Amino acid sequence: MTILSRGALAALTLLAAVALTGCAKKADDLTQPVAPAKPDVGNDATVSMWRSQYEQHKQQWHDTFKSEGSPLPEGQRVGSEEPRFYPYAPEWRLVGDLQRLPAQKFDRMPATRGKTQDYLEYGRIPVAANGDTVTLMVYRPLEHPDQFFIPFRDATSGDETYGGGRYAHLDSMDVHRWVLDFNNAYNPYCAYDSVWICPLPPAENTLPFPVRAGMLAPKGHS
Repeated sequence: MTILSRGALAALTLLAAVALTGCAKKADDLTQPVAPAKPDVGNDATVSMWRSQYEQHKQQWHDTFKSEGSPLPEGQRVGSEEPRFYPYAPEWRLVGDLQRLPAQKFDRMPATRGKTQDYLEYGRIPVAANGDTVTLMVYRPLEHPDQFFIPFRDATSGDETYGGGRYAHLDSMDVHRWVLDFNNAYNPYCAYDSVWICPLPPAENTLPFPVRAGMLAPKGHS
């Protein structure tokens, strides 16, 4: 009997899920080019709800920094400075379609400390702002195949935000409607402690414009 490692099982499971999704959507070609994601439109009550959710999101991060799952070394958790964030920016809650790749493949993404991590290159989502349009690669982690992961840098990286880039996730509303909310962008754990191994954003996921939403750089770091 051949015993597969957990990573190998995850890879097979993810590929099987992708294959099944392709069969289920055979009549609907999901690999066609799509229009750039645009700011979501909401009335005053909806924007107020989004802002309230953002405050809850920030509080969850504050709690995480003091918990066992904190990115900080154990001795620094009590009385430590809490993570810092931009004010809520509804214009950075974007909605658009996700273009799946016709030939998906596993990518060994460079990470900190000279390591690599395996991800599935799943699709692309174009984003437009300040007259520029950039198409971001969307990945699915082997260890968390339910996630749609976007490591990115932008014009604030190394200044207002962490120089190593930030992470964002896509949320699916339906087959052709996805939310990319940069207000939820967060720093990799290695921004707070170098013992962590964190994937590095690929060059193609560099936005030429500033994204002033989400988590700021740790104080004293950029």
